Amino acid sequence: MQVIEMKAKLEEKIKALEEEKRVLLEERDKLKEILELSEKAKELEIEVNKLKDEIKTLRDKIPKDLLKELSKTLSPLISETEKEELEEEKLL
Repeated sequence: MQVIEMKAKLEEKIKALEEEKRVLLEERDKLKEILELSEKAKELEIEVNKLKDEIKTLRDKIPKDLLKELSKTLSPLISETEKEELEEEKLL
């Protein structure tokens, strides 16, 4: 009788440990995904900021009169923020 009880307890313990292992593996995988997504988002933010800086630098090199003239021609392509910046420059 004791042997049967010991076997049953061990089998129960094994099932519990297997379930815990499964849960831990799932959590680990989800945490790895979150880390990868976080790193990708950070890299993209850096790239976007570099591009914004590059665009600003290039715009600063274009003569203001030419930029204003281009804004009339390319107005559908210029963002609202850029239009506001040009308007502010006109006020100065």
